[in-house]
Amino acid sequence: MNDEPDVIRRSADELLAGLNEQQTEAVKYYGPALLIAAGAGSGKTRVLTRRIAYIMGVGGVWPSQILAITFTNKAAAEMKQRLETLIGPVAQRMWVSTFHSACVRILRRDGGKIGLKSGFSIYDTADQQRLVKIICTEMNIDVKRYTPRSILARISDYKNNLQDWRTQLKEYAPQFKPGQRNPQVGGFGNVEELYACVYAEYQYRLATANAVDFDDLIMRTVELLHDHPDVAAYYHHRFRYILVDEYQDTNHAQYVLVRELAGVDDKLAPEPGAVGAGRNGPAWITVVGDSDQSIYAFRGADIRNIQEFEKDFPNARTIMLEQNYRSTQTILDAANKVISLNPGRKPKKLWTALGQGDKIVGYAADNAQQEASWIATEIARLAGEEGFSYADIAVMYRANAQSRSLEEAMINAGIPYQLVGGTRFYERREVKDAMAYLQALANPDDDVNLRRILNVPKRGLGARAEAVLTDYASAHQTSAWEALTHLDSIEGVPTRTARLLGEFRDLMKGLREFVANNDAKPSEIVAEVLDKSGLLAELQQSTDPQDQTRVENLSQLQSTAAEFEQNTPDATLNGFLETTALVADSDQLPDEGEDTGKVTLMTLHTAKGLEYPVVFLTGMEQGTFPHSRSIDNESELEEERRLAYVGITRARQILYVTRAAVRSQWGQAAEMMPSQFLDDIPADLIDWKRKETSSEKMRGGWGDFDDDDEFSGFEDFGGSSSYGSGSSYGSGSSYGSGSRWGSGSSYGSGSSYGSKSYGSKSYGSSSSGSGRNGKVTTKRMKKQLLDSIASAKKKASGSGSSGSGSAASTSGTGNGLNIADFHEGDRISHDQYGLGRIVGVQDKGRNSVITVDFGSEGVKRLLLRVAPIEKL
Repeated sequence: MNDEPDVIRRSADELLAGLNEQQTEAVKYYGPALLIAAGAGSGKTRVLTRRIAYIMGVGGVWPSQILAITFTNKAAAEMKQRLETLIGPVAQRMWVSTFHSACVRILRRDGGKIGLKSGFSIYDTADQQRLVKIICTEMNIDVKRYTPRSILARISDYKNNLQDWRTQLKEYAPQFKPGQRNPQVGGFGNVEELYACVYAEYQYRLATANAVDFDDLIMRTVELLHDHPDVAAYYHHRFRYILVDEYQDTNHAQYVLVRELAGVDDKLAPEPGAVGAGRNGPAWITVVGDSDQSIYAFRGADIRNIQEFEKDFPNARTIMLEQNYRSTQTILDAANKVISLNPGRKPKKLWTALGQGDKIVGYAADNAQQEASWIATEIARLAGEEGFSYADIAVMYRANAQSRSLEEAMINAGIPYQLVGGTRFYERREVKDAMAYLQALANPDDDVNLRRILNVPKRGLGARAEAVLTDYASAHQTSAWEALTHLDSIEGVPTRTARLLGEFRDLMKGLREFVANNDAKPSEIVAEVLDKSGLLAELQQSTDPQDQTRVENLSQLQSTAAEFEQNTPDATLNGFLETTALVADSDQLPDEGEDTGKVTLMTLHTAKGLEYPVVFLTGMEQGTFPHSRSIDNESELEEERRLAYVGITRARQILYVTRAAVRSQWGQAAEMMPSQFLDDIPADLIDWKRKETSSEKMRGGWGDFDDDDEFSGFEDFGGSSSYGSGSSYGSGSSYGSGSRWGSGSSYGSGSSYGSKSYGSKSYGSSSSGSGRNGKVTTKRMKKQLLDSIASAKKKASGSGSSGSGSAASTSGTGNGLNIADFHEGDRISHDQYGLGRIVGVQDKGRNSVITVDFGSEGVKRLLLRVAPIEKL
């Protein structure tokens, strides 16, 4: 194959210019397996794109032999743009995409071998929930007890671990047969039986509708490659160099997909005498990631994929990127300290040449409203006095529920803001209705979307009319559209219903003909659908002011389709639908350097991969961040610490940390203790604008504490339970509980991957909820704290006459315990948690802390002077 004319092949000197020593080593490495352990802000995208260009320019590799995978459309677009600068226009035609986009391309080409027609629909969350609700209704399942969302979460777990519906059905409900008319399953013996039956019926309905969901895109591609060696051989020959970004966020299915595409488990020997990966044998793999930024376990991501890369590939090379080009050293010092407390991680210490920078700014508010108000005031000052634009500033929080008070404060202060992670454009009702028309036109078998639009806008077709179609479709094992086309042969249909259904059928036939004649012009198809369906007219005639905004949204949909046409040479309706289906929260964000004139509000999970000159980390309290569900589970607490590390390293120049003493939870005011992550940050790195809240000053005890006392990170006051003792992440599901495919043989059983025993440990399986169900109210916590302080003061005053402050001469404790008497390995008894073993001792004088392993109750940090313990 000759070099393509639009490919620029650059010299090694050009490609290595401006890189540091470790980056240069990563770009130049020549071998079958490479792990680039890239710390936050270390220039990994630059290294990855330079490596691709280096492989092409120095190694003589064709662009078509390279597959580059990342996690977001935004990251893929940025990578393509950088590559185009390096290697020319061919970059736009290379396979540089997300996992899901790559799988769509593979399934469009070869999905027919596993029963997928090329025009399959991709169901979004709303479509999935609608389908599961239909199934549950037909099966007499209580959707209030077993919500579609919770059932889909379990189905997603199955798919992420490559557990197919046949395996689940065989194990839990062998008597159930999917696809039966009016399935009557009655009561379920256990919840696994319910999940297995719904999963089987859900997959049957998807297959009947020629549709897939997001998880199917990965799972079914793995199925295709695994079951059809000819298809696998095609991609093995095509992709000789595979590069995966954000490898720490891959789940089991994605892990297996990479191995299937690379052919590493085929036991093929490398081509003798080949230059590089050659034309046959396993592909060369480069993965880029940072185990310290693995924060998506709740989505099924498995940190072991990156931690055990060297075990999977015994000859792999690991190169660490530790120089940070984003943040000041103060910010990095805080991040390094926080993450260093996670056990079992590979040591990595970020550093920068940008200088020490300003101290972190801290603020302790009385409540969430005061916290938000102070943040808004500080943002106004930064914009008015410090020269920052609103677009330079991001406010981040652990959970979406925290945004309400922040939004109110922004509105009251007149500060423009954008909320990332709110209702997506394509999830708005009027846009979803229009998209449902397009989906039904592109895929006649798509029952979910056809049933959605049957009476949208209202045309007199209610539940009875829908039942006419669904009953016929079920009886004849066909789709609702086929039932509609055979309307005249269906007996017993009321005259009016038959007339209205006939009109709808004719409408759809007319639109389908228009699509066939204008498939390359999605914008014109959108316009025709909005006009002929009556969607636009209904909104235009409405007197509701909100409907004018909905009209504008439909106008934006048509503009989006027109933009897709302009940017896509071979545009089709299916291509447009595919693009819209793969949009993620992060794709709403403006491009780097774009001044939107708005402050950005987002969750920490959404902030991954982003950076801002000024960042506010809010809600730094025990039970908020770290989340209450993680405090009693060591592995989940480690993930929360990684999330804190991600949040801290989003800031380039100034970092703020704020907390509230009281936060509303479930309609009740809850007293919040400072986050242990604040204690992890060295005290000399934080400049507290307000260190004590009003309630803490009024208690009197707080005023006597040392400077670092307020944030000593203890989890227990006088024996009270930790926040969130009732639940933990994943308590309802077991990630990887059986990561096996079909017959039960584990993928990669011939490789080191098979030895990992996925499923041997359930995330959240050691939830404290099973051990301690009783909640301890904040009033009791406060009373115990005040009683302890009062007792300490009483003892101090009683002995003060005989000596000068002898009560505080040792450790200053209220229970008479001295930190010098406690050592690692000592056994203690706790009034609430029972027997425990000391695993850590921190001598902080009056504020000394011991860390105790209470077995099933978890590991606790106790403030010694108020802890109800006895040394054994």
